[in-house]
Amino acid sequence: MQHTTPTISSTLKKAGAALTALLFVVAVVAIVSAPRSAFAVTAAEKQAEAEEALANLNAMQETLDRLSAEYGEALAAQEAAEASRDEAEKRINELNVQIADVQERLGERAREMYRSGGVSFLEILLGASSFEEFATTYDAVNKFNQSDADLIEQQRSLKAEAEEQAAIYDAQATIAAEKSAEAEAAAEQAQATVAEMQATYDSLSAEAAQLLEEERKAQEAAEAARAAAIVAQSAAAAEESGGGSGYNAAADSTPVVSEGAVYEGGSDTVSRAYACLGAPYVWGGVGPGGYDCSGLVSYCLTGSHTRLGTTYTFMNWPQVSDPQPGDICVNWTHTGIYIGGGQMIHAADYGIGVIIGPVQSGMIIVRY
Repeated sequence: MQHTTPTISSTLKKAGAALTALLFVVAVVAIVSAPRSAFAVTAAEKQAEAEEALANLNAMQETLDRLSAEYGEALAAQEAAEASRDEAEKRINELNVQIADVQERLGERAREMYRSGGVSFLEILLGASSFEEFATTYDAVNKFNQSDADLIEQQRSLKAEAEEQAAIYDAQATIAAEKSAEAEAAAEQAQATVAEMQATYDSLSAEAAQLLEEERKAQEAAEAARAAAIVAQSAAAAEESGGGSGYNAAADSTPVVSEGAVYEGGSDTVSRAYACLGAPYVWGGVGPGGYDCSGLVSYCLTGSHTRLGTTYTFMNWPQVSDPQPGDICVNWTHTGIYIGGGQMIHAADYGIGVIIGPVQSGMIIVRY
């Protein structure tokens, strides 16, 4: 029994050590593997969150750009209708003055005829001492009567024109009111969209926000690869329609200056565009505090913080077959200033602002 006890004890000690070692390994494996699994799920979720956010933000930005164009078109139509309405009102006032003058002259003529009792053909015939006197008096009376007839016709024409102008006034006033309502509705929808975009940004975690920016950069890189082909396609379309002198890809391949460079002044379209880099995206903005896409282009082209037009306006400008820095890149919902090398300066997105980026799909190059 004395020889057996040490053997059992030794065996138990060895078993205990082995069990302890086994439990330690299991614990380490559990500690290491469980967090990795959790992190993997979290990363995938954050990636999915970023991708969904980017898709939503892109869709909302397209809505903002469309609303910007519709808002600008509605305001332009409202201004045109108001100008036509005001012109009609001005003409109505002028016609009323003329009508009053004619009526006064006709009234005076009526009073003269009443006082004189008029002149009959028999009185002219019997009162004339000679044929010459008869002819002279008869001619004078006819001219006098023709003058009366002319006044009456003038009055009738003036009143008809006044009625026509009144109809124009009413129609243009109605159009102006409708366009004002359309512009107001677009502005309200845009503000709601901006609030929704801001809520999307605010809901993102730090990890998802970083992934969102990475997704955006990847998207921009893919667009950059297509930019040169888009410019060449626009130039070829203009060449076919007979405009410009032909696109030279080599001449248009000069690398653009870094976005981080500092630009001051702004004496022409391109320098003004560079000077706006970093400005915030503001829906409906024409500067200087911020810009939307057509507001930026309007400012760069004119040097004035007033809207020159919308994407709808720019799409109707002549395409060029020899794209040059300072031309306009545009599709129906977005626009920017072309700076060469397949790049443009544009008010990109809400939350991003004015940046250098590639010419986008579906764009054409036009000239102011």
